[in-house]
Amino acid sequence: MNRNYWDMRRDNTIGADDYFHCKANYEATQRGPTGERTAEKLGNAKEDFDFWYNQAWKGMSPLAASKDKMHDREVNKIGRQQAKSGLYKNSREGCNLFRVRDINDKY
Repeated sequence: MNRNYWDMRRDNTIGADDYFHCKANYEATQRGPTGERTAEKLGNAKEDFDFWYNQAWKGMSPLAASKDKMHDREVNKIGRQQAKSGLYKNSREGCNLFRVRDINDKY
């Protein structure tokens, strides 16, 4: 998950957040049940923090911060589900629905 965060920061592509969220959860789930549970717990904790941070530091309304939190949790869940489906060779394929045009091809 940490690697995907730093890949996202290096890539610096607007709108790519969902792709990297999905990819991190996909890859963690591929490591087995412990990886899946860890991804879910860490992801939920991060979104709970972001809910507060988005209001306190980014000036988002509680409603907007809540919508952002729920959206990110849903994307994380999709990443875990794609990994468990067995339909994809890797996280790039499994999360392709979230790729945006300008993401570097190495991701």
